[in-house]
Amino acid sequence: MWCREMKYTYTLSKKQEEKKEEKTIYRREELQGMSTYQLKEICRKERLVVPMGMGLDREGLLRFIMHYRGLKQQHHIKENCPEGLSRLQELLDRLKLKPDSSFRICFPSHLVLYQGESVELTDHYQVSSEQSLYEGNILLVDENMQIHTCFYLKKVKGKGFFLLKGKSVPLRQQEGCGYFMLYFKKEELSELCYHAYHDRQSNIPGQAECVLTPLLGIEIRTLDETELPLIIDFGSSNTTLGSYNHQGETHIVKVADESGEAYRESQLIPSVIGVKAIEKGRPVYCFGYEARALATRTGYQEDVPVFYDMKRWLSAPERTQQLITTEGIKLELSRREMLKAFFQYLVDTAQQQFKLQFTRIQLLAPVRQTERFEEILQQLFPEKQVSCTLDEGMAVLFHSIHELIGSGRYTEGVWYHALLMDCGGGTTDLTSGSFRILNHRISYEVDWETGYENGTTNFGGNNLTFRILQLLKLRILEVLGYGQFRFELEAYTGRSDSSYQALDRLYGEAEQLLPTRFADYRLRSREEYFAVKSNYYYLFSTAETVKESFFQRQIQYELWMGTSGSFEPEDTHRAGRLFLDKWRLSVRGERGLEVLKRELAFPLYLYEVEHLLRPEIYGLMERFFERMFIQGELSQYGMLKLTGQSCQSGLFTEALKEYVPGRLIRQERDRDDGSEGKLCCLQGAVAYFQSCRLGYVKMNQGNRYRALPYAVTAYTHERKEKILLHHLEKEQEIGYISRFRLGEQLDLYLRDEKGVQLRVYHFLCQREGFTIVTQNEINEQYPGTILQEETDIIIEGEIKFFVWPSRKGWGFVVLPVLREQSRLMWGEETFFAFEEDTWEENFFEGKK
Repeated sequence: MWCREMKYTYTLSKKQEEKKEEKTIYRREELQGMSTYQLKEICRKERLVVPMGMGLDREGLLRFIMHYRGLKQQHHIKENCPEGLSRLQELLDRLKLKPDSSFRICFPSHLVLYQGESVELTDHYQVSSEQSLYEGNILLVDENMQIHTCFYLKKVKGKGFFLLKGKSVPLRQQEGCGYFMLYFKKEELSELCYHAYHDRQSNIPGQAECVLTPLLGIEIRTLDETELPLIIDFGSSNTTLGSYNHQGETHIVKVADESGEAYRESQLIPSVIGVKAIEKGRPVYCFGYEARALATRTGYQEDVPVFYDMKRWLSAPERTQQLITTEGIKLELSRREMLKAFFQYLVDTAQQQFKLQFTRIQLLAPVRQTERFEEILQQLFPEKQVSCTLDEGMAVLFHSIHELIGSGRYTEGVWYHALLMDCGGGTTDLTSGSFRILNHRISYEVDWETGYENGTTNFGGNNLTFRILQLLKLRILEVLGYGQFRFELEAYTGRSDSSYQALDRLYGEAEQLLPTRFADYRLRSREEYFAVKSNYYYLFSTAETVKESFFQRQIQYELWMGTSGSFEPEDTHRAGRLFLDKWRLSVRGERGLEVLKRELAFPLYLYEVEHLLRPEIYGLMERFFERMFIQGELSQYGMLKLTGQSCQSGLFTEALKEYVPGRLIRQERDRDDGSEGKLCCLQGAVAYFQSCRLGYVKMNQGNRYRALPYAVTAYTHERKEKILLHHLEKEQEIGYISRFRLGEQLDLYLRDEKGVQLRVYHFLCQREGFTIVTQNEINEQYPGTILQEETDIIIEGEIKFFVWPSRKGWGFVVLPVLREQSRLMWGEETFFAFEEDTWEENFFEGKK
């Protein structure tokens, strides 16, 4: 008998089956962020032989990889194009459709669409099929094949396909017709629809295989305006926003996060803005998780077009930010424009999810800057009603009040005293609050007052992230064989500045091998500048991930970090692994800065990260509570509440126990992702406005005088420094200093609690600006402020400058009073703001 199969080779084992290697598919945006060397490595890894005639051009390599291993780029109809639907209808009329009844696609049977609004992942319109699908355009048609709008499919890792729609894509409505989803089986037809929509000529095939899926119904609505406010908690690192409805239900906005290994929806929106493209000289922005992912995709041959810590911009929104494009063009981007784009994104996201058009915005701001925040946001959105009724501390305080009322765990009529410490991404504020709850026949009545106790604009979660960045930088060099950068954690000495002397010294020396101070490379080549900037941004984002991994509800004791080929198979059991992309780092070699080529792996442990951060956190607690502890002020508080994402670390509670009993400390750590510390501020604000609207609670609000974390000084003619406003004095007296009238400039100095000079103000006054005034007029305009006994002693030719804290803004006021020809004259009152980002610590300007 003849055997059907004839083999002309030897078979070593009949049982051994040939394994097909799974091909890796690459997206264009991923390859665009890679260097030429990295693209060559992909060709070697994927066994792609580059033709000799092609050369080693980066763009050529990119196109070559995309041709053989690239995910085909799908063009989706996402925006409005004049007459686009009409041209698409003409194309559909010319196509000879051939429906395939054996190909089944399961769409949501009933769709609710809104005019002028998009369909997003958070709408959960999932699509499934037993056959394979692609991310193509889908047409909504009726039984007469008339197009009503365009959708597109998006594949989400781990979740399948979802139905999406662009916000500005037109939506036609017609009563009394049946609707179908039209899906083309070939990707070329989806591309043809895109080009026809945008008026681009293409060849039309003679036949088009398609799938027609009937829908039960389409409901088309318009957004209703609401007088209910959209509440925004704008943070340095993350932003949250929410509202409530007339039924008393609370809603918090969720956004899609596709940056991790699995898709998830988060209530925290990163306060990050990116520039993903430049079109016609104008930036195309992206926000939140998309912007954060853009920072990780950008290669070292490009600038990192991502901006963090936007909350600081509100102190000086008139300034600009620089960006260098891949073509070497330097752009000056307006902070005000970027702030408006980010807040517009927040409003649009909330309107899309809540299906309401908001006309009122309630912005939660730091207690020291409520007036400033309200003024700027009102300028950005003149068509909306913007207010800052609650500050962040009051919102957190009402969160506790609302919990006590809901649980009934309060004693009626008893005053409760609390300290609220909010440690965010860039700042930390300490606020005190007192309240009592009365239960009347028709509603609760709450008497409450808050006061600013202390704060710093130069400490937050970014400080902790930077310390981890320093450790990562030294640990990478140590693993690479540079033993001189081995850093041994020392015992906490009680002062944060002395505890980090060795770390800062080694970190500075490591700049020669693994540079991160990209500001020093502005006069170097573009390649060097972008490589160093990529080093810093990648290490900072990695350090942020390390911090989040250790400071979560599920305690993690060990985290292994390594490159793709560094983990052994037996390492898969480890509780925590973090991939380290060596292509993102450049170290100095024999030929200058070169991409890191070696594989490396090393562990980090919870105890050493806590040991590293302990001096920073203990130093902050010492700064805030040491004086209050010594003076016995802490004994009056029955509760100390920690909020903000940075407070997720147990080190904050550990440090506080040196000053107050542990039973008084409340730390918000109820969620696995650590968002509770951030959300309690928003939840407190939503509960406040909802309770007031429904008439459940009558609020009697009061504010105590705000202490100043700064001192304002000036020099006398004898060059002796005089304190005009004292540090942390709750009962500030009016300061004053005198000059002879020929002087036109008064220099004022802002100092911190250690006496370090932060800023110099130059107050200019000219004789022409003074007008005659009487003491009665002064008393009417400034009652109890500028007293007559102070003006009576002004001698002829003397200008006395009166200085006092501003009751509205976060700063101080200067008013000059002159005596000339026995008459009192005064100049114009001038306001000076305390905080400005020129002296505040910035972790993203390239000097770290």
